[in-house]
Amino acid sequence: MTISPFMKALVASTFMLLTSACASTSPNAAYEIADPWENMNRSIYAFNKGVDKTLYKPVAGAYRAVVPKIPRKGVSNAMRNLREPWTFVNDILQLKFKRAGTTLSRFVVNTAFGVGGLFDVSKQMDIPFHSEDLGQTFASWGLGNGPYFIIPFVGPASTSDAIGFAAFVIADPVTLGISRTNVRGLNLTRTGVEALDLRALNHKVLNSLYDDPEGYELMRSSYRQSRRFELYDGNPPEEDGDIFDDLEDEDEDAVDDEPVGN
Repeated sequence: MTISPFMKALVASTFMLLTSACASTSPNAAYEIADPWENMNRSIYAFNKGVDKTLYKPVAGAYRAVVPKIPRKGVSNAMRNLREPWTFVNDILQLKFKRAGTTLSRFVVNTAFGVGGLFDVSKQMDIPFHSEDLGQTFASWGLGNGPYFIIPFVGPASTSDAIGFAAFVIADPVTLGISRTNVRGLNLTRTGVEALDLRALNHKVLNSLYDDPEGYELMRSSYRQSRRFELYDGNPPEEDGDIFDDLEDEDEDAVDDEPVGN
């Protein structure tokens, strides 16, 4: 491969796990997961907070300030399009063949007619987006999620999600395809751009979380809610409100209505 699994995990998982944890998208009660290592997790949370403050937050803020919203949207579309093959694999593993057809349709349409995914043409054709990962696949097979823990430089996870992400690092079809081109650094470039995009998309949410005295609890709760939402394919039983709904609305408005953000 063009880059080692360690390098890809270090860069990509820093944001992919963290932003998936902090950007819940539906008002639901927490998805139950035990936190038996809370003292250790709190120490790692504090460490990750320092890394974010000194590195990730300034870079993401500069990106939002310098790059206009339309190009940023194009980058987000392209990065999401590159994740569609992994979603397709997990659709098949979960025997969700209709959803697999939808995923494949989105990828083909956006790649062919959306300039490699820069434009979400499939949205105009009413082909809905959804995401799947191996952690969700494990859950559909009836496997438990394991304890909650925070990975240094990475963010919140459970045992099943961590194993699933490791599988993504190794077996993602796009990563494997890029590695066959033998273009040095291309996978690392893709990983870095995706990480930057995800951190920038959730800039205000993550800033608010780390600024809150109860940020640890907020991150844990949001992670549980987000995973619960995804495991129910976006239709879980409705219960209590999501603690991040208002913050997410603000971020969406910033992307849609503001020329720049910081």
